[in-house]
Amino acid sequence: MAAWYDSASKAVRWGIFILCHAIVASVLIGAIHVVQWLVVLTGDHKLFDVIPLRYVFDGMDAGILLAFVVLGTMEAVRVFREQG
Repeated sequence: MAAWYDSASKAVRWGIFILCHAIVASVLIGAIHVVQWLVVLTGDHKLFDVIPLRYVFDGMDAGILLAFVVLGTMEAVRVFREQG
């Protein structure tokens, strides 16, 4: 019975860990989209008169997702390895 409970407890902790990271990533991406929306309302601005600003915002979204997937996975593996 104890082995089953330990496995279920670990699964719940992993689920909470992933949920918390997903919430933080969603809030960051949502904030970026609000700022992007406000910038787009004023016109289609370009960075250095070459790169549309929407590309910069899309790059921030991709960077956040990539960072959370890679670094979050590495941290989760390290933390749960230490806890045994």
